[in-house]
Amino acid sequence: MESINLLETLSIALVGQSFAQELLDLLVKSTVIVGLTYTIAQIFRSKLSNNGTHLLWLTCLFCVAFLPLAGATISTLTSSFVGQSAFNIITVQAGIAEPTQASAVNSNLIIIAVYMMVTIGFLTRLLLSAIGLRRISKSARLISTGTIAEQLVQASGQLGITRTVVLKLSDRISSPMSFGALQPVVILPSASASWSASTLEDVLLHELSHIKRLDWPSILFCHLLSSLFWINPLVWFAKERVNEAAEKACDSAVLTHGKDGINYAEDLLRFARLKRGNQEPVLAQLMFEESGLSIRIRNILDGNLTRKINKAFMSTMIAYAALSIVTFSNINVFGASDDEPDQEYLPITAIAPQYPTRAASQGIEGWALVSFTVTEDGSVDESSLLVLDAEPAEIFDRSSLRAAARFTFQPRISGGIAIPVPGVQYLFTYTLENDGIMEDAARQPPQARK
Repeated sequence: MESINLLETLSIALVGQSFAQELLDLLVKSTVIVGLTYTIAQIFRSKLSNNGTHLLWLTCLFCVAFLPLAGATISTLTSSFVGQSAFNIITVQAGIAEPTQASAVNSNLIIIAVYMMVTIGFLTRLLLSAIGLRRISKSARLISTGTIAEQLVQASGQLGITRTVVLKLSDRISSPMSFGALQPVVILPSASASWSASTLEDVLLHELSHIKRLDWPSILFCHLLSSLFWINPLVWFAKERVNEAAEKACDSAVLTHGKDGINYAEDLLRFARLKRGNQEPVLAQLMFEESGLSIRIRNILDGNLTRKINKAFMSTMIAYAALSIVTFSNINVFGASDDEPDQEYLPITAIAPQYPTRAASQGIEGWALVSFTVTEDGSVDESSLLVLDAEPAEIFDRSSLRAAARFTFQPRISGGIAIPVPGVQYLFTYTLENDGIMEDAARQPPQARK
């Protein structure tokens, strides 16, 4: 009972809050998608490779990003083929009073403003990171010859990379990093000139693996999505899983090419400690990142090697994404009612009749019962006006009919359609003050009879 009351309270609170409805709808759906993905990853963790885990979490975020872009379109297409409209878990009625509508619009604008301010803050952070990354790259020294350049060419050949990779050295970083899609760049710290040939080869294999896998575009997508949908912490959690899986896959790629796992793990740990306290741009993929380092080292020592993603797994991920998008596009957590709420006709303007001069001068009091039809627009159909009864007869008929003709109503709505209401009866009473002066009719509006 309490849960039902809570849902009813929530549906009332969301009346007119279109942005809040959409935001909460996406929040619930994205939470379910991330939770389902986490469950799959946990159940099949012993069977999923690092590449498979990376693709699984990337597919999860793709589904989250695709829902607001194509949800309504897919829902419309599905309903046209299946004949079933989207299912609403909580229905929010649209019919509300005017003052409430104005308040809802103001609240909606406040919610949008707050959400956009935080979003702009996160996007500004990414922009500043991109500017910082560009400055580091422009100030770095280009390396096109020498031992390190030769090792880069050799490592590219081992991984089958045909694109030209730019190699640079920088005094401003302490961890190797790579970025770029069409023109990938690998930047090494200046201290790498003193590294052993084996360490340099491991580092280059790791960074070039990121380039081969197109990890930088995927992590850029994850950063943008988490910035736009910052309200759901599980999206940030999924982003970290994508990054973690990418790093583990590149570590395993190093081991695949015959490198010693223990020495490689020791290098990671040593350089991560040297990096401590230094800040690099968030958009760069850092090899010696302390975050998730213990998991990476455990993965290396366990010999969890990279396995290729076969076509069956790719097909499964495509099917998972398609099924998730189609399913959640046809479910609205907070949906507006398809039908307008029914409403009964109510008087808006009730004109007081004019007391007939002859009746007032002769001190005659009485009443007149008038019948009429309220039209679809809330006016009175003059052709339907009829005096059903009066006392005394014919004295107050004309005044009553003239007053009734000027009445206005809130129309009766049934099933979203305004309908006429025939046989509406109003009783007009005519009384005089004790001193013979006509009573102010505006003080006593006519009384309706059902």
